[in-house]
Amino acid sequence: MVEMKNLGFSYTKSTAGSLEDISLHVPEGEAVALIGLSGCGKTTLTRIINGLAYKFYGGKITGSVTVDGENPREKELYEIGRKVGSIFQNPKNQFFAERVEDEIAFGLENHGVRREEILQRMDEALSAMNGKNLMGKSLFRLSDGERQKVAIASIYALNPPIYVFDEPSANLDIKSTESLKELLLSLKKAGKTIILSEHRIYYLRGIVDRYVYMEKGRVIRFYGEKELLAKDRDYYLQSGLRACRLDTISSNAVQQKGRSCLRIENLSFSYNKADFVFEGLNYTFVSGDIYGIIGDNGVGKSTLSRVLSGLNREKCGAVFYNDSKLTPSARRKKIYYLSNNPDSSLFEVTPADELRLNDPEVKADEILSLFHLEDVKDKHPQILSGGQKQRLTIASAELLERDVYIFDEPTSGLDGKNMRLIAERMKGLQKRGKIVILISHDYEFLMESCSRILYLNGRGFLAFSAETDSRKILETLRGGEEPFAGGSGKILDGAGPKRLY
Repeated sequence: MVEMKNLGFSYTKSTAGSLEDISLHVPEGEAVALIGLSGCGKTTLTRIINGLAYKFYGGKITGSVTVDGENPREKELYEIGRKVGSIFQNPKNQFFAERVEDEIAFGLENHGVRREEILQRMDEALSAMNGKNLMGKSLFRLSDGERQKVAIASIYALNPPIYVFDEPSANLDIKSTESLKELLLSLKKAGKTIILSEHRIYYLRGIVDRYVYMEKGRVIRFYGEKELLAKDRDYYLQSGLRACRLDTISSNAVQQKGRSCLRIENLSFSYNKADFVFEGLNYTFVSGDIYGIIGDNGVGKSTLSRVLSGLNREKCGAVFYNDSKLTPSARRKKIYYLSNNPDSSLFEVTPADELRLNDPEVKADEILSLFHLEDVKDKHPQILSGGQKQRLTIASAELLERDVYIFDEPTSGLDGKNMRLIAERMKGLQKRGKIVILISHDYEFLMESCSRILYLNGRGFLAFSAETDSRKILETLRGGEEPFAGGSGKILDGAGPKRLY
């Protein structure tokens, strides 16, 4: 179905080769996962298959590639798209419409599908991704995780023979990742060919036939599922891979004596007069802990971050820092928010220039080396991998002197090695007396860095200790039970979770 022989590729804007001497055969119906450190060439390999590498981004290609017996270099992108359905790491890059149903219908209409069948496929696709509640909503008002659901549903509705996924779970909560797993299983049972680039491999058990480990643009080795899962923890650490099981992860967080606090009182926000995104939130964050905020896609985690940092104005309530009430403009000077879209935070032509934008005197080469970016210091930031962009924006954010740092999905697109690096950088901010708040679905990262976990559902917080409540945190992320069920403001005793609103 997909055949590559001695394939090489380098982007036009880069002197370094992105792929070198790749030989890979993926037969019809096989599921293959591309794994390895961020920037190893996984995304570029997916772009070779769907034609974007040489037809959109531009570059020099050597060797050969065939898709379903045909040379995609001789086809137009729309012709390739009939056989290869692509789901990007950043779903906004593939949207054409403004509303959910229009986006899913867009490709079907272009393929001449009848209206009755479009409606049926739309319903089936959203059901497969646990996303029927998104019908009728604007794509601009959805969270990144919800947009990812729509992106996957729009391709699923087209029913191509080959599916190419680039970090499909990067922005999904654990419940939605389970829906993705079920979708992949159904595609495999239907005989579809699946090629995905992925760091989070825990949910791929029982789906993937082969794992392709890449390093610096080359295929280094192949693994069967049993062979990879049999490796011990030290091997995963040395190879920069993520954990293959979530229930074996324990807390590695640290706590310190707090010197400053950020307090929210009766905080509420809505985009209109009728519906509140969240309402009546109360909590106090202190600098001795690192906080992880969890909750379903679309519950308001990113919106809360924007309100706290002064980018959106609250409808009612107040934000205090060390008992001083902060206006939105004052919060923008004291609280730094790094959004979950790294592209929106990149402005310069080199990574070093990005760092100097926040600190003209910075020793850029040293910082880039700390964040494992020394090999891409001459590349344009916009052609970096998703994980490299993520690390660059975090490195740049650290150079700003703020009292409070809020990072929204900072490990989206990061391998295990760099995920642990970012966890250590968060602890470094904690040691400097900063208040650190992390919005994340990444359980492995949360347990590596956060001492306190707050579950948000729009009506309030439920607080967990990462050290004593790891099982309860994982159950909550998986949606095993409604955490707020059966109570009305009661604070539980002991070390267990506490409802705080």
